[in-house]
Amino acid sequence: MDRNLIRACLWQRIIKMFFSPASKSDQKNWLLQYGRSLKSFWGIETYPRNPVEACGKYTATIDSSISLGIIYEYSIVNFQKFSIDLLHAPPINEKQLLWQHEMDGQYFNFSSHYSIEEKEFKQLAKKIETEDLNIIVNSLVIHPSPHQHIKSPIDNHEIRIGGGIYNPYLYLFHLRVQLCPDKRMRDAEKVRLAALFEDAVRNDKIPSINDLMKIPNIS
Repeated sequence: MDRNLIRACLWQRIIKMFFSPASKSDQKNWLLQYGRSLKSFWGIETYPRNPVEACGKYTATIDSSISLGIIYEYSIVNFQKFSIDLLHAPPINEKQLLWQHEMDGQYFNFSSHYSIEEKEFKQLAKKIETEDLNIIVNSLVIHPSPHQHIKSPIDNHEIRIGGGIYNPYLYLFHLRVQLCPDKRMRDAEKVRLAALFEDAVRNDKIPSINDLMKIPNIS
């Protein structure tokens, strides 16, 4: 079987298993644990505010300004409608930068209409190699193929803001890694995620949100 086909199917399975909480309670718990994981992952002093549910959507503001001067706010109605505003908040008298990532599901996108039968995937899973998982982690989280770099006022080429991300939970998790100021933590997270995804897929094992949000050991 063509390796690109295997990776395309693997791509969809990883998103479904780890970044598609189904019920309202699972979605709220995912966002809550996501926010709480940032304190240790980023090495900041306080926990971000908990997500708020109002008017049919979840919202929260995440402040990473201690290390990068970036604040972002998410607003999630559902998987087909969400937005994430990113603000660079520098010291007084310096210019601010605000940009928005928005998903509007009324327009067609391939990813939400593509799927593979469960029986087919179980056969495909037998052919998955570790390198496939490494490539998926890179493409989904670490180095998305379509991405933007901020050239000014932040000139840090290591920050890659993914462009073609249709899933709000994947987008938030991607920012968790991109805005981490510690390269050792980012490198360790890449290794941890590849192992976590591989275990889940090979053993058809439903992962816990807590497993996804764990902090890698860099000591």
